[in-house]
Amino acid sequence: MTSLARARQSEIARHIDAGGQAIVSELAKRFSVSEMTIRRDLRALEDQGLAVRVHGGALAAEKSRFSNRLSSNLRLKAKAIGKLSGFIPDRGCVYLDGSTTMLNLVKHFKGRAGLNVVTNNVETFNRLASLPGPTPLLLGGGLDLRTDNLIGPLAIRSVGSLAFDVAFFSAWGLDAATGLNEVTVEDAEVKEHVARRARAVRVAVDHTKIGVTAGGVWNHDSGKAVLATDLAPGNPSLAPFAGMFKRII
Repeated sequence: MTSLARARQSEIARHIDAGGQAIVSELAKRFSVSEMTIRRDLRALEDQGLAVRVHGGALAAEKSRFSNRLSSNLRLKAKAIGKLSGFIPDRGCVYLDGSTTMLNLVKHFKGRAGLNVVTNNVETFNRLASLPGPTPLLLGGGLDLRTDNLIGPLAIRSVGSLAFDVAFFSAWGLDAATGLNEVTVEDAEVKEHVARRARAVRVAVDHTKIGVTAGGVWNHDSGKAVLATDLAPGNPSLAPFAGMFKRII
């Protein structure tokens, strides 16, 4: 790496740290280099743990950490989650993804002794373990310090040995063109495998996630999926997603 590239990457890292994010096109103009060069810079910063690449740019490394997402949009998350509590069965096996949104659903599992609840997030697992009733199960996998979720081949193999009556998810973003987005490709991969193993899929996102894109995209069977948001079901901003879900609540 040339000294010029090192200096540029250091400046980009400071920019991301100060603003929380950076856009590839803007950085390319600022440094008078190609967007491909900026993408290589962002890849190098991600390898150093200084940034997390997303679609069109990068985020500060800490922004995607679980603890840093806990306090964001609490009221909106709770409103969306409240619409999903009635979908929790009394018996069987369900999945809770490693999102801070789904952490709001944990309290609704209290007293459901006939339920196994699987997750790929240690904090969610610990919250479930503190409740009387459900049996918590933690997926195997490697700890991703970008999101604090368990990912990778071992997580995928663990999912393959399970079947879920219902899988509950949130997402980093929901876009009309690309669908459900995650900040990492690896997290998206786990979610897609879980969705395939689930009889029913329930997704909760607050309206601030609409139109947001990131580096990973995951797919689901629209015929078994329900979307819950903090908005009224007839809100015009939800119209583009009618074909992605059998129902919006």
